[in-house]
Amino acid sequence: MKKPPAKGRTAQPSGMLAKMLGQAVPQPVRAAPTVAQAQALYDAAVNFYHRAEWDQAEAQTDALLAMPGLHAVHEVAALNLKATLAARTHRLELAVSLYQAILKRQPAHVEALSNLGLALQKLNRHEQALGFLKQAVQHRPGHANSQLNLGLTYQSLGQLAEARAAYQRTLAIEPDNVQARFNIAKMLQDTFDFEAASQAYQAALDVDPRHADSLANLIFVQHYRYPPDEAAQQALIWRVGELNPARPAWPRRAADKKPLRVGLVSADLRKHPVGYFLRDVLLALASTAVASGELTLLAYANQALADELTQDIRPVFAAWHTVDLWNDARLDAQIRSDEIDILVDLSGRTAGNRLSVFAGKPAPLQVSWLGYFATTGLQQMDAILADPVCVPMGEESLYVEKVLRLPHTRLCMSPPVVTEPPEVPPVLQNGFITFGCFQTLPKINAGVLAAWAQILNACPQSRLRLQAPQLNDEGQHARFSGRLQAAGIDAGRVELLGSVSRELYFASYNTVDILLDTFPYPGGTTTAEALWMGVPTLTLALPGMLGRQGQAMLENVGLADWVTHSEADYVQQAVAWGQGGKDVCEKLQRLRGTLRSQAAQSPLFDSARFARDWWAALQGLWREKMTG
Repeated sequence: MKKPPAKGRTAQPSGMLAKMLGQAVPQPVRAAPTVAQAQALYDAAVNFYHRAEWDQAEAQTDALLAMPGLHAVHEVAALNLKATLAARTHRLELAVSLYQAILKRQPAHVEALSNLGLALQKLNRHEQALGFLKQAVQHRPGHANSQLNLGLTYQSLGQLAEARAAYQRTLAIEPDNVQARFNIAKMLQDTFDFEAASQAYQAALDVDPRHADSLANLIFVQHYRYPPDEAAQQALIWRVGELNPARPAWPRRAADKKPLRVGLVSADLRKHPVGYFLRDVLLALASTAVASGELTLLAYANQALADELTQDIRPVFAAWHTVDLWNDARLDAQIRSDEIDILVDLSGRTAGNRLSVFAGKPAPLQVSWLGYFATTGLQQMDAILADPVCVPMGEESLYVEKVLRLPHTRLCMSPPVVTEPPEVPPVLQNGFITFGCFQTLPKINAGVLAAWAQILNACPQSRLRLQAPQLNDEGQHARFSGRLQAAGIDAGRVELLGSVSRELYFASYNTVDILLDTFPYPGGTTTAEALWMGVPTLTLALPGMLGRQGQAMLENVGLADWVTHSEADYVQQAVAWGQGGKDVCEKLQRLRGTLRSQAAQSPLFDSARFARDWWAALQGLWREKMTG
């Protein structure tokens, strides 16, 4: 699941032109009606901007730019605001052209130089961005935004020492600049120094306790540091009252109300793990509960991106609201206006979440599901959907929410669109076992590497194939190679590959015999997709919803013997497979030929059965809520 990225900062529009531009309007505002009118329009636009009412802000800005005989100072201010609005609403090319128009009038306009650099950075035009940001810093070394944006651009280029120096200069100018502190923490996280990253995120929260990205990442990185049950406890410790102002109470509704209006809130209604697990479940619901008139689905998509998967699921919803540019108040009001009965959060503490809206309790029943694997820590969240394996009896204390267990699994994978059937296991041709792991590098910690070193040392003929998006970066590739060597793993026996197209990604499963899962943060999407390609995963089960994620998947597909419960057992079973002869080859060949059909008939891929279980669970929660 994705985490909030490091960010730059656009120079924010000020309510006063004179303050923003440095030089005062040539005469007091009251002296000339045209100046007063311009100031009034500008102030109105700024007020709309700060309330995140983008259309109204732009209308006021356009009206200001249309005034005849507009003073040059007002024109530049209006252009800057319009460009800022364009950048904020994902129209980066327009923002670039507007900032360039300002610089034609005022080549040393520091805010425009800085904002142009940030816009170019977002467009991945990093070298151009550096040029404008260096100009901004040269004109005004003490301009914090320019230093911040310079640091972000260096960070995007992998020049981490330069990035950190720029962030430190930002903090020397503005010690309480929370975004600079967050970006430093994100750099530490991206280099897998999770302890230092946690301390840095906490430092950002010391400055601004309500900085949502810092809190989300602080909680998230604990899943790399601790066993899942301890990480969940940390989330409870860091629980905050993302409390909105008191909202009107929703009217009481009937326990047998039909249809129930269910809203899904997510930033990942697209080609993303959430989308892959959601697509066929939604299509199954459309043909059953929605078609029968029992259920009405509405989407609150906190995302600007849309793709083929988005188009597949969009017809399922009676209404689709794209809300990534909406402030909390507007989203809260829309949910209430839509008379949502059950509001389902699909993001948890991952990037793009709207937990601050859930904190305002805009719906009578609020449920966490799918996109996260631990408590949200939000007392306004009524329930979390789990299953008997990932949250067995006795672990309820790890959750603020009521734990509601679905009968089989909390996850149901949509069968991947793959035209090619699984090929025979490569051991038949190679004569040795090829282990694989397709997890992201942050999951491959020192404990995992130590276990893999034991496995490879005990299986001298075996090989290891690792594929992760971070390995596309030369610096990450070199650092990880060094980690392998430090762990005692012969680099000559390991193939390191970066990200590839989705078609080639599935073909990659034909190059490995067995996947080795990571711990304490195991795979999810990769485990399910590997099963579809006939490749089993050896997993280590640990306490907590995340820790038992691999176990739940494998048991639901009938591969309970691929689940281990200690590091020693994990190593021992991997070695048994790696050292095996004819018997191992025959077992893997049988699995490769039957596992896809076995998986297709299991609860992990049976979307019709899962949709029935999911809908029955929500109906039961609703009746309990309305009669309790």
